[in-house]
Amino acid sequence: MSGADQSWPKIDVPGNHPEVLSAWLHAQQAVEAVQAAMTARMEAAGDCTLVEHQALFRLANAPERRMSMLRLADALATSPSGATRLVERLVRRGWATREQPPDNRRQTDAVITDAGLLALTERTRPAYHRALTDCFGGMLTERDLADLRRIGRKLLEGHERFDERRFADVRFEL
Repeated sequence: MSGADQSWPKIDVPGNHPEVLSAWLHAQQAVEAVQAAMTARMEAAGDCTLVEHQALFRLANAPERRMSMLRLADALATSPSGATRLVERLVRRGWATREQPPDNRRQTDAVITDAGLLALTERTRPAYHRALTDCFGGMLTERDLADLRRIGRKLLEGHERFDERRFADVRFEL
């Protein structure tokens, strides 16, 4: 039986479910498309992926330019294993190190190196802001941007995932 021949049992859903499903698919696929476009631009111009840049940026702005792996994973909204793989890529490039604080041998910190800070300053940060403008902001009006901020916060708060710290670490000036 092909997928088109499949007969699914009826599901009890609200009347606006088709609109909810359509909005979800548009939002999900739009985020994926923008991330892929930004990563392609950043790999070409900044020699790194979007998430690698985000990690460098978070580390550069952290106290003593270091974060625990768990804190970095949280800041990047990724899993601890995803953060570990990401930091390993940065370590191989000489852009970060992994260190254990002397007062907590069970913790591992990611620390941006001077080479990582230089890459961030000269390559990845300019590439990120150009990609962000071209692949995201340039396609939206001021009203669209305000709506997205409002909707994003509403969804994060509704799922108890809004955390001021995720935004407090980010400096909005250029």
